[in-house]
Amino acid sequence: MIQNSYSYAYIRVEGKFLSKKLKVKVDLGDSDEQIADGEKLSEILTNKKSYAAVLNYMSKIGFELVNTFDLTDNYNGSGGTSGIIYVMKKAKEN
Repeated sequence: MIQNSYSYAYIRVEGKFLSKKLKVKVDLGDSDEQIADGEKLSEILTNKKSYAAVLNYMSKIGFELVNTFDLTDNYNGSGGTSGIIYVMKKAKEN
């Protein structure tokens, strides 16, 4: 039985204050190569104008959405969503 193995991406997407552009931080892991690749993707994805554009780009390069989490801020007792975290996976090439 052949079992697929996956690499994962943890993508934090936040709206910039008074801007339509998004701030994106991609975490692919802690090796030097993963850090460098994550920084490149962060640069490419930052300034996208929609959350769907971020997902579409990641899907185009082979990633699949696994889960999402809301980022919430509390300000004077009012909770509000300030962004989202995408957990994505990509099958590793053997």
